[in-house]
Amino acid sequence: MCHVFILLVFYLLLKSPVGSQPMQSPHLSFPWSRLRLPRYIIPLHYHLHLHPNLTTLSFSGSVRIQIHVENNTNWVVLHSKGLQISKATVLDENLVLPVLHNPSHEQAAIFSPRVLSRGHKYFLYIEFGAELGDGFYGFYKSTYRMSTGETRTLASTHFEPTSARMAFPCFDEPSFKANYSVRIRRSPEHISLSNMPIVSKTVELNDGLLEDHFAVSVRMSTYLVAFIICDFKSVSATTSSGIKVSIYAAPEKWQQTHYALEVAVKMMDFFEKYFNILYPLPKQDLIAIPDFQSGAMENWGLTTYRETSLLFDPLTSSVSDKLYVTMVIGHELAHQWFGNLVTMEWWNDIWLNEGFARYMEYISVEATYPELRVEEYLLTTCFAAVGRDSYDSSRPISSSAESPTQIKEMFDTVSYNKGACVLHMLRYFLTDDVFQSGIVRYLRKYSYSNAHNQDLWDSLANVICEVELKLHNMVYCLAQLPLAHPSDIQDKHVHHHPPTHDDNTHR
Repeated sequence: MCHVFILLVFYLLLKSPVGSQPMQSPHLSFPWSRLRLPRYIIPLHYHLHLHPNLTTLSFSGSVRIQIHVENNTNWVVLHSKGLQISKATVLDENLVLPVLHNPSHEQAAIFSPRVLSRGHKYFLYIEFGAELGDGFYGFYKSTYRMSTGETRTLASTHFEPTSARMAFPCFDEPSFKANYSVRIRRSPEHISLSNMPIVSKTVELNDGLLEDHFAVSVRMSTYLVAFIICDFKSVSATTSSGIKVSIYAAPEKWQQTHYALEVAVKMMDFFEKYFNILYPLPKQDLIAIPDFQSGAMENWGLTTYRETSLLFDPLTSSVSDKLYVTMVIGHELAHQWFGNLVTMEWWNDIWLNEGFARYMEYISVEATYPELRVEEYLLTTCFAAVGRDSYDSSRPISSSAESPTQIKEMFDTVSYNKGACVLHMLRYFLTDDVFQSGIVRYLRKYSYSNAHNQDLWDSLANVICEVELKLHNMVYCLAQLPLAHPSDIQDKHVHHHPPTHDDNTHR
């Protein structure tokens, strides 16, 4: 009976004209009931083509996703929010497949009449369109005013934590890392930016538009994808390892970008040395967006900032402005390793991203700009964390979060400030060298992958074992010795004097 039904659906699909709207069959029900996506479809590579229209304030596009199937299935379930899907195919691009939507879970499901077989790879092709957003998430429009009174428009993205699904259909969870090949169509008076540099000469199209083709990205999570269409100007420099760093801003604010460029180059050099891992992309762009809700966002290779977080005017900006810009840049560039290279498995461990980036603000600024005396602000951060932690509504730094609303609530003082202060305590307990070795081990082990809270502790514990950290004249090795009862420890302080007769008696 099931085979007969599938054949019937297949027959109806064959009768639907090519290019028509995907079929909404009344006989099919949405196949998935959970907030998180099923694990039997794994995205490998997105081929994304976008055409934002800054006149109509809309965009259209297509995405061709290479997927790996881990269980036999007729369904592909992925994320989509606010997108009009006009065509979906899997095996035969001339066969338009049914698309079902579950708006409450921001999911779409595509039905294939032929079984997608375990162990095989397929290409899922989807055409879609939508209006550019009015808010600050997804693919949205932004404006700025020239001194002449002219208002200009640009299109920008902000996907963290769950808004990539507003720009293109995707598997919008941090563990679904994939490569991205991006093409953007634009008018000649604009430029386009994405995570990677333009790989070849821009293509001129018959309708007077231009199309930029970007290099294939490294494996990354959907929330780190970014693309911007604007008319901004830039300044550039190169790091000691050959990475091109560029600062973009509105044309009349171009002169305020030079300090940010100096800071970004210094920070990139510092982090490559501190983490002992070279930055894996060929460029790092920093761009000041006129309409931007967050302070900044760490999109890999294209970090976005509120104008006050990136621009600095030596004639009018204050010393506190200078410190703030320096710290924000340090925060976002630290994310290129903590968060981008190694990403938390799920949003309950977002402190692995934000706590580390917040703490690396202080370490990086102290090392590169000691005259700014950033260490004084670390105390303020810890007081803020203690104050927040004293409320009944406080939570552990790693907490459960499932829905998009719950996930957004994780971006709070606990994840940022408390996370940073826990790391500060660890650093001074373990010593600088042990702490640094532990996080380098963590970054190397989980590069281009995902990690849990426990993975960080294990990396630090393994380093402690290797250097035989001595407490009370014993090798304290988390992986090898049983946990000591508090009554067995008579003195909480580490003694550095030679053992005396009494010491031996009470050992």
